Amino acid sequence: MASDTPASQPTASTHEPYDASAIEDKWYQFWEHNGFFHAEPAPERPPHVIMMPPPNVTGRLHMGHALQSTIQDALTRIRRMQGQESLWMPGKDHAGIATQNVVERKLKEEEDTTRHALGRDQFVERVWEWKEEYGDIISQQMRTLGVSCDWDRERFTMDEGFSRAVQEVFVQLYEDGLIYRGDYLVNWDPENQTALSDEEVDNVEREGHFWHMKYPLTDGSGHLQIATTRPETMLGDTAVAVHPEDERYAGLVGKTVQLPLVDREIPIIADDYVDQSFGEGALKVTPAHDKNDFEIGQRHALEVLNIMNPDATINENGGPYEGMDRFDAREKIVEDLEQAGLLVKVETIPNTVPISSRSKEIIEPLISRQWFVKMEPLAKPAIEAVREGHINFYPERWANEYFRWMENIRDWCISRQLWWGHRIPVWYHTTADGAIDESRDFVVAVDQPEEGMVQDKDVLDTWFSSWLWPFATLGWTGDEAQDAANEDLQYFYPTDVLVSGYDILFFWIARMVMAGQYVTGQEPFKDIFITGMVKDKHGRWMSKSLGNGIDPLEMVDQYGADAVRYSLTVLCAQGQDIKLDPLKFEMGRNFANKIWNAFNVFGQFMAEGKAYRRERSFEDLELVERWMLTRLNTAIGEIDDAIGRYRLNEALSRIYDLFWHDYCDWYLELIKPPYGEAMDEDTIALAVEIYETLVQLLHPFMPFITEELWWRLRPREEGEACIVSDWPAADEALIDERGTEIFNLMQEMISGIRNVRSQYNVAASKDIAALVNLPASYTDVAQVMDQYAGYFAKMARVGNLTVGHGLAKPAASASVVIRRSEVFIPLADVIDLEQERERLRKEISEKEGFLKSVQGKLANEQFRTKAPQAIVDKEKQKEADAKAELQRLRASLEEFAAE
Repeated sequence: MASDTPASQPTASTHEPYDASAIEDKWYQFWEHNGFFHAEPAPERPPHVIMMPPPNVTGRLHMGHALQSTIQDALTRIRRMQGQESLWMPGKDHAGIATQNVVERKLKEEEDTTRHALGRDQFVERVWEWKEEYGDIISQQMRTLGVSCDWDRERFTMDEGFSRAVQEVFVQLYEDGLIYRGDYLVNWDPENQTALSDEEVDNVEREGHFWHMKYPLTDGSGHLQIATTRPETMLGDTAVAVHPEDERYAGLVGKTVQLPLVDREIPIIADDYVDQSFGEGALKVTPAHDKNDFEIGQRHALEVLNIMNPDATINENGGPYEGMDRFDAREKIVEDLEQAGLLVKVETIPNTVPISSRSKEIIEPLISRQWFVKMEPLAKPAIEAVREGHINFYPERWANEYFRWMENIRDWCISRQLWWGHRIPVWYHTTADGAIDESRDFVVAVDQPEEGMVQDKDVLDTWFSSWLWPFATLGWTGDEAQDAANEDLQYFYPTDVLVSGYDILFFWIARMVMAGQYVTGQEPFKDIFITGMVKDKHGRWMSKSLGNGIDPLEMVDQYGADAVRYSLTVLCAQGQDIKLDPLKFEMGRNFANKIWNAFNVFGQFMAEGKAYRRERSFEDLELVERWMLTRLNTAIGEIDDAIGRYRLNEALSRIYDLFWHDYCDWYLELIKPPYGEAMDEDTIALAVEIYETLVQLLHPFMPFITEELWWRLRPREEGEACIVSDWPAADEALIDERGTEIFNLMQEMISGIRNVRSQYNVAASKDIAALVNLPASYTDVAQVMDQYAGYFAKMARVGNLTVGHGLAKPAASASVVIRRSEVFIPLADVIDLEQERERLRKEISEKEGFLKSVQGKLANEQFRTKAPQAIVDKEKQKEADAKAELQRLRASLEEFAAE
């Protein structure tokens, strides 16, 4: 491996600027070439498994993928460094409707042909050709982000073994009475001409209309007034329903009305479903085109009259409207009702419209023969798994959404009228002319039971394969002996954590829990980490129509992959969506530059090829060195705790603070040698030791820059890559609590002195004096401050530091109170006192004028009574702030009063 290492020896710093593009590709090739991503069963180590939510084979990397991939990769890298056999299983979904649509469009655009013209076998061949040519694009794009998934194990939901697993589960469910076929009302997508599950339908608010119309009583005694948002469905009405307790219609139940325009007689029935207070209390019943009407029809044995073709045109049952598009028929029907004097009125209303999440076409409820899974028996144990703590949600509140859906679950329509997908493993006998012989029973089997039998033409819902992902990817077959002998399955399943957005909580996550329990008898994962969704800076969903999408690959080109990963992770607060502005990636780039430049502080003094090792004991280290090691070892425990709770943003923020504020702002500044002098080897050794640990902590989040710097720090042996180095562990022997407490006090004092310098515009190059007045009990503090007076000199340009007890405040001094101590900064020889007095008088005068105007406004009764309370409160706050500022300014003026 060493010969393949892009940078196998430490390189003396050359102060070259950080260039992400110069290092990212080489390190990814290095990791992948050396097999660092690959996992194998290792009984001596615990496994850690994450199943990648398989992106669609049609997909291109979007910011949601980037977020999910970054989080999963960070977790995988952490567990790998912690000594676990970390498997992050990649793969892609065949995406039935989406992929079929893409290929169909391509055929139309490039060859002016259709799938029907090609025929099923040839069309499916074309889809496979398209998949081979374009299906790997997203996998290559994900590599750009640095994902360390096991590409050797990458699966596709239409792989031969995976496909067989899908069909085996179908057969098992059918034999257990959990799959059935029936003619039921389904969500029909007229564009794709297939049934959809409830979860694939989006309910969208649009402006609509209520058409009120008359249905004449057959006996000529009057009419019933009904209202509908879909006048075209009246062609399929087979009854009018009223509430049994509605006295207005007590004498009409059992009579009939004449259905307008098609001249068909339909009964008036009584049903509890009808809302007496809605409209006129009479409901048209169309069992073939409305779910509630279908249930009414079942209760009253009504005729189910379908008036729609699969493409949503009116069929032969629509009489004079046959062949018309449903919406053209709607307009014509309304026009004809008006001409017949049967249209009472039209109301404009907000209307909830079901839309196909795939084609965006308006869904048509349609009676169709489909295959369904009985979900309630599967949902019950899946609910218990979460209630009993076998599966934990992060954040916990998503468990409530899970329960809400699972406790109200409906049967799942799993058949799709498509050509691309897993064929349903059901076989039919045929007649002599090749038609399906409906008089004979079908057979459910993976393989063709008898020669001459034909397979069901429909395919399974894409999610029917996806819900098997955690175990089918590991080679599950359904054969007990084979599965018991499958080392991968036995070692890597169940998995550890499922990371996903909440958008597929019901589509995929809940179904995986059900499938895992049903098929394997085990929950498929222990934890579910639900991330927020990435939206634009205004909180809107990203979409092509809004033009507000942010391309992660463009951000990588502009800022570097590590910067993109850092920013996404820090912004990923548990339970919150991310409002993303592209400028947020500057945070990551700035941090990457800081990491790079920090190395140069000590790296410029390193001898090439030399391994620096600390030889001094902890007790022999300087105060700032012991403080830095204490901060580091304390932080490691906090970082581990945050990671364990899937609060990766908190973990990374803690590392950031540790690196930027502790290591760079204080430690490096204090160990820097004077300009022109060299850094001694002992100092370099500890700087390298701490920096190396920080690099390891950062590696899972910013893998490229950390791997590059890892190899620059010291000579490495074969296989000593940062990606497989040991995750840092806290060392209690490297913690100095009292020394840290004293250093923290010194930090506060130095910061206070800096503030005074800034407040009085003391030139940065000018040395000042400071007196530190400590409580009498602080004897050890005084000794330490005397010993390390140089820290005050270096960080606050204090050329003369006096530390003691009972020190009097010198004349013309500024003072800072730090806990129980005071710091006095004499200013007589530092600033022009008269000029400062004049400045303070002027500022006091201006502030008094401002306060007077605010108080005048508040004294105005009209303002106090008529202005919004928030505005009044704001003025009161201005008054309080002005008074406090005046108090401070007057105190300062008093300090500099002429003697």
